[in-house]
Amino acid sequence: MFSSITRRLALATIALGALLPLTANAQQRVLTVYSSLDEDQAKALIKGFETKNPGIKVNAILGSTAPIIARVIAEAASPQADIIMGNAVSALMAADARGLLLPYKPAHYDKIAPLMRDSRAEPVWVGIDAWASSVCFNTAEAAKKNIPAPASWMDLTKPVYKGHITMPSPLSSGTALLAVNGWLTAFGETEGWAFMDKLHENVSQYGHSGSAPCRLAGSGESIIGISYATPGVKLINDGAPLQIILPSEGLGWEIEAAAIVKGARNLADAKLMADWISSREAAEISSKFLPITAYDDIKALPKNYPVGENEKLLKMDFGKLAASRDAVMAEWQRRYGTKVPPRS
Repeated sequence: MFSSITRRLALATIALGALLPLTANAQQRVLTVYSSLDEDQAKALIKGFETKNPGIKVNAILGSTAPIIARVIAEAASPQADIIMGNAVSALMAADARGLLLPYKPAHYDKIAPLMRDSRAEPVWVGIDAWASSVCFNTAEAAKKNIPAPASWMDLTKPVYKGHITMPSPLSSGTALLAVNGWLTAFGETEGWAFMDKLHENVSQYGHSGSAPCRLAGSGESIIGISYATPGVKLINDGAPLQIILPSEGLGWEIEAAAIVKGARNLADAKLMADWISSREAAEISSKFLPITAYDDIKALPKNYPVGENEKLLKMDFGKLAASRDAVMAEWQRRYGTKVPPRS
């Protein structure tokens, strides 16, 4: 966790961790940041920003993709966040369609990769990194039960995996939604839902965190977690008997981006954060967690990160994903929502 911070619940209806500085110099300004980034990545980026801007302290509220966006929507009449530092770009586009975000072109915008730029004349978001769906597989527990490693998404529908799979719910997790959108892209609309019907029979539980399925697989509470690579890589580096599998049909993926909230109380400092996020220095920090950042020429691969992810990324239409987001989530809820536990 951050140094000299405390965690609290942000809203009773949205279980988010609030990371707040315990002390602050009277001269320091406070910037409120909402983020769905990996917690360690968010901490590192905030530390870098505060080092560059010693007069600003960051109040960081971390949560999954959907709850963060839901909170911004709920606070529309009186915005509490100044900037969203990392959320799925399709979710940000959906929020922008509601008029909740402020156009701003960050200082280093023209230097970042074209993929990581909002293509409009007045950009609303700037990309930080990209993350993709993957499978975390506990090799030790699988060996005890004589369960083979899957090679494809379709393998996960086989009877041998029944009750051994966990995944997040797209109702709260951007990681789950990009997996669902990946399956709809790879298999097509009809076959994609048919695949998920079969997968549903093998899923023991859906959760609310994109990284939790990897952690459950790492601890041996499940054998397979549908998640993304970063939490699995961390567990492998800590000695967990995990294998990260990139299924053969291809990977759903998303851009994690930053955007200023319209009505931000600390607009000047929010712009400074956007400038920092667009910098090479910030991208080099993010490259320690994910291989695809806002700068194409940064090629650092985190230790034990699976090779070949880029080659398996599916062609995703983020505009279409933003437009279909609510409909896809509603259909998923109708079909599979009975296995989603209430938030604790």
